[in-house]
Amino acid sequence: MKIQTIILKYSLVVLLPLLTITSCSSAKKLTASSTISSTQSTVAKPAIQSKLHLPQFSTMNAAKCKFAITLREKTYSITSSVKIIKDSIIQVSIMPLLGIEMYRAVLCPDSVIIIDKNNHNYFVTDYGFFRKRFGVAIGFKDIQALLSNQPLNSANEVAGSELKANDNGYEWITSYKDLKADYQFSKEYQLSKTTLEQTASEAKFNCSYSNFNTFDSVVFPTQCLIEASHNQKQTGFTFTIEKLTFNTPLSINSINFSDYNRVGLEQILPF
Repeated sequence: MKIQTIILKYSLVVLLPLLTITSCSSAKKLTASSTISSTQSTVAKPAIQSKLHLPQFSTMNAAKCKFAITLREKTYSITSSVKIIKDSIIQVSIMPLLGIEMYRAVLCPDSVIIIDKNNHNYFVTDYGFFRKRFGVAIGFKDIQALLSNQPLNSANEVAGSELKANDNGYEWITSYKDLKADYQFSKEYQLSKTTLEQTASEAKFNCSYSNFNTFDSVVFPTQCLIEASHNQKQTGFTFTIEKLTFNTPLSINSINFSDYNRVGLEQILPF
């Protein structure tokens, strides 16, 4: 397999952060409509603690992103985009050549679709697939939280007394499913790092956020460093946002699968 193809396929995996966690651990249906859109703002849920500054939005459109990975001592940069209609759908596109989309991942609350547009193949499953195959339960809101600078734990799980001050700001250590969760917040009460550990398998996952800027009144990090390790093996990438808008009408066009073949995941991501 050519190095470019390996990079593209690897990119699709690691752009879904929680899939990286599961690959380090031990171990539905297709949308019928042609367009899913959001034209109205939703009421933002309260922050996990009144002082914390967490992004609140109804839609997020990271229309231009750079995804950098290092393979064989060389760094490669790939163009991508991420669209989120909150609590409804996430679309991650990989566009390495002249803005032409070659791979797409579409995540809904009850299904995951990974599409290889170049070879006209697609894989579809529900989130139970990842627990059965990799041994870690993940869901739509887990991935949405990591992509949108949020803790994975639900809002009502944090008490003010659990937020501890440290030299860099504040820390909240708790558990999430079968993982130990460590959240670091800056002195401005912005989430700067999420660390997840699965002690049984010694798997560890870090998601660090930096370069916060204001977009449409939403303060958001423009750079995210994701690292995962297990059994002395490490992997990681840097995700940089170059164009970002919030709370604007957002449409996500579906793909006509009549010319596509439904295949197993290994035929799209053979590792």
